[in-house]
Amino acid sequence: MLPRSLMHNQNKVLPILAVIVLILAQLACGSDSTGKKVGETGKGSSATSAPAKLEVFQVGDVIEVGTHTIVLNSAKFYGAVLQANFTIENKGSEDLNVSSLMSFEAKDSEGSKLEQEIFDCSSGLDGKVLPGDKLKGNICWSGATTGPIKIYYSAELFSSGAVVWEVKK
Repeated sequence: MLPRSLMHNQNKVLPILAVIVLILAQLACGSDSTGKKVGETGKGSSATSAPAKLEVFQVGDVIEVGTHTIVLNSAKFYGAVLQANFTIENKGSEDLNVSSLMSFEAKDSEGSKLEQEIFDCSSGLDGKVLPGDKLKGNICWSGATTGPIKIYYSAELFSSGAVVWEVKK
């Protein structure tokens, strides 16, 4: 049997944990990070369909995700390092927070995750985007030895789906 002091603290912690679980479940159920193509920025081909309803976009496609758009402006390889340049435009009425570590990942053709290069990539893509404003920057990944590489963007941490681009090495 637990001492009385531990039982008393346990009774205070359980309701707090229950509230946290409910909030996380609500966030997970209501969000969707899939996007739809709304235009092109000049060069780039149209989206192609892959099995299992995975829509794959190309460099230059303007993708609408909720109240913002995102464009993969360019993707360059420097040996085994992929440098991807993005522009995010906030078309909503609230601030948009962008985190390259939380929202982006890349995988090679075998499905292995690439390692994000935080310090060796100039002009990162992190910060707050005010309504009507844009944020442009690079994200780099190392380990890009087999192509093509798929880049995944999830607008919200607990959302379903993702925007997917495919770039050839």
